[in-house]
Amino acid sequence: MVKMAIRYGRRGLRPVLIVGPAAALVAFILLAFATSSAGAPHRPAAQLGNFPDQYEVNDTYTQSKLLAGQVVVSLTFYVSGTGNSNDQDWYSLFIGNNQILNLTAAAQQSAPLFARGFLTNGHTSAGTYTDNNNISTVTITNTSGNTQEYLIRVTNGSSQNLVYQITYAFAPIPPPPPTNTPLPGLVPDTYEPNDTIAEALLTTTVRGPVASFIAAGNSIQNLSFTPFNDGRPADTADWFSFYGRAGSIYQINTSNVQPGVETVLAVYQFDGATLLPGILGSTNPNNRYIAGQRGSQVIVQIPADGTYWIRVTNLDSSPRVPGQTYALSAVEILQATATPGPTATAFPANPDAFEYNGWFDTATLIAPNTDYRNLNFVPWNPPTPNTQDNDFFRLPVKQGVYYSCYTFELSPGTDTNIIAYNQDQVALGGNDDADPSGKLRGDFSSRFTWLSGYTGYAYILVGEVNPPRANEGQTRTYALRCDIGLPPTPTPTVDPRGTPTPLPTFVPPTPEPPEPTMTPFPTPRTAQNLPIRPIDARQPTPTVQPTPQPRRVVVSVQIHTEVNRNNAPDPGEGIANISVRLSDEASGLPLAQAVTDADGRAGLVVFNNGAVRLTVPLFGYSTVITTDTASVRIAVISSPDLPKRLP
Repeated sequence: MVKMAIRYGRRGLRPVLIVGPAAALVAFILLAFATSSAGAPHRPAAQLGNFPDQYEVNDTYTQSKLLAGQVVVSLTFYVSGTGNSNDQDWYSLFIGNNQILNLTAAAQQSAPLFARGFLTNGHTSAGTYTDNNNISTVTITNTSGNTQEYLIRVTNGSSQNLVYQITYAFAPIPPPPPTNTPLPGLVPDTYEPNDTIAEALLTTTVRGPVASFIAAGNSIQNLSFTPFNDGRPADTADWFSFYGRAGSIYQINTSNVQPGVETVLAVYQFDGATLLPGILGSTNPNNRYIAGQRGSQVIVQIPADGTYWIRVTNLDSSPRVPGQTYALSAVEILQATATPGPTATAFPANPDAFEYNGWFDTATLIAPNTDYRNLNFVPWNPPTPNTQDNDFFRLPVKQGVYYSCYTFELSPGTDTNIIAYNQDQVALGGNDDADPSGKLRGDFSSRFTWLSGYTGYAYILVGEVNPPRANEGQTRTYALRCDIGLPPTPTPTVDPRGTPTPLPTFVPPTPEPPEPTMTPFPTPRTAQNLPIRPIDARQPTPTVQPTPQPRRVVVSVQIHTEVNRNNAPDPGEGIANISVRLSDEASGLPLAQAVTDADGRAGLVVFNNGAVRLTVPLFGYSTVITTDTASVRIAVISSPDLPKRLP
């Protein structure tokens, strides 16, 4: 059983803990002795309503009492009839080395209360304090190397009697922040830490003289997302600043992106929170802007001279290992005019809402079965009066589904042309005039329909057959819509006499001649002569034939480059690790997939009741196989000429 006894120290009699069989007797003797040694009780019981608290007499630092228990209640203050508020209570506590004491004194009434910390001399302050009406807190930290005794003084700041309580707790001193200790085998790049704008602005305290800054026209190599030290979480963002000139257009790129890094770019004003107005690509993922390659790109026009921020975010959460690097570049692709000339007003200032969308990289994302009106051929910030405009759109497509894109609501003088590309930017086909008979009536709208052989995105290019000049583009307007499914059958027109005018005879265009070799790139041709895949929606649905017996289909594929253009695979020309796929032609259901070996060869064997389609997604190649065996050789021309723009 725990007992209490009397100890005489430098500040007089103090209670200490003892263990023995006569605890009750000793405790009683202590209370009696303390009362008799101090004379009369500290407060008259009749005025306060209860006996003085267990720590009285403790009005001076030499009378301080050792607190016992982490919660001490029913402590009291008594104020004499004269109104003096000079009553105070002193306590002591032992604080271990590298420990923090947090003590709170709280009065039951709404009255000011003040708690303070001191050294044992009773005069030297210790720790910090906070007062809030009837609550006062004290925090003392002991870093002396040994357990030390400290004093606590609680003062009544009012002229009334108070009842209060004390609570306290000890806590270890938190360890210091980690130092810059590189992870084993990993070294942060010289621009770390730049995980936030605040860190990117530190150029002398942590990083040294290297600023997290990129000058226009420069490229920074060997950047990484390696954390600054082993005490940090994963590094997911790098911040760089650059100086932009008003009116200039800047192209921000990441390149040479290694596995383990998947970048996304965004450009902000100097506050680091506001995206640039009209920014192209920053509000949507822009990684892998070139098919089959890693890297990101955004194109921005700077509204005013000043400093702007580039945030590079890593989407790949795989563990960090050496070699996971990337490069960052900023190029001023269109310089601002120092002083606007008087001819600036000659250019229209109202391009449509989707500009700038003059190339694959900045194509506008559109949805199927949706009208897009008030489009025009006004170029974005034209440098010359003869600058022409092309409009690129990006349409989500699904394998085995027909899509029909067409223009309508053409303004007088507008003559559109449409070209569709797959997601590898290989032309699928195009159309100038949708209805040959309508062309005779002045309807120069365009329509192109195709069957998608993959799931992903298709690019739609809309241009003018007779491109207007920059200051004439606002008079050439049109609307665009891409529908899912085949185009509807035209409704016969009715002449004034009520006799229906028969539909003109549908004459399919001349099919495209077969390529001499199986190459994924079409023979270059003018935009107006791009082939059209004829689709006659008026033909009746063919009768479903009985399901044939399952057959074994064996397909051999070889893919090689054509460096010397001898139309034959030579040693070392095979392309490895290219995905080759077989799917059912009727349903689009995937059947088999393989990748080419070092010689560019791959073999696939499937059992299917009908025709199968062989596709090589990387090169946009697709062909239908109806025989039981087939050998396909694909020659990749190193520098083909593709139709990327309309005349």
